[in-house]
Amino acid sequence: MQVIASEPERASWRKGVVVPVALIVVLLAGFGVWKFRLSDDPLVAVPDRVCSRSLPGDSLRPLLPERGGAFEEYAFDFSPRGSLSAPGRCVLSGGGKSVHIGYYVIFWPDGYRQEDVDRDAKKPGNLPVGLGKGKGYVEGGAVKLFVNCPRVNGHDGLLQVTVSLGGESGKLKDRPTMARVAALAADSARALGQRVEGCDSATRLPDGVPSIG
Repeated sequence: MQVIASEPERASWRKGVVVPVALIVVLLAGFGVWKFRLSDDPLVAVPDRVCSRSLPGDSLRPLLPERGGAFEEYAFDFSPRGSLSAPGRCVLSGGGKSVHIGYYVIFWPDGYRQEDVDRDAKKPGNLPVGLGKGKGYVEGGAVKLFVNCPRVNGHDGLLQVTVSLGGESGKLKDRPTMARVAALAADSARALGQRVEGCDSATRLPDGVPSIG
């Protein structure tokens, strides 16, 4: 015997089908709008040279989002070759993130020495960093790399390069991020060694990413 559904039953069935379908359509439409807006964000265009054209931009790119707010740079005292009047500092930002790079040449005999670097690398919470004759450590949100400069203005010295994400107040929590920050510190040391008279040893740092730990 064939059972014929009543009109109220058919209406209820149609409603039960239409509501989920309509919900799926709304969700897909919302996802499409979200995806469009995401892809519509401008690319963070990192230039080939950064920090007053002193440093290469290649190793900076993995540390900033691919899309988001426009790239911006603020460089302070990234002086020409031979000028050591003040520490150099550079803030690079884009996509809501920022990277800070700083350098400083410390003169001996009264300044910070390589043995001080070795001591601080062993402090609780720090991790040693090494690349050829360059040594340093991860400290909080920064990687600090030091390279001997045998004769800077007639004195022994030490080139310090510090790279951090969003300043040094945070913490580098995972090894891949530490490796990317350390790679930028190494590239910065190689480039800055060409600008600091008597610090050619920095330019001879081996290629590759510094060891950590």
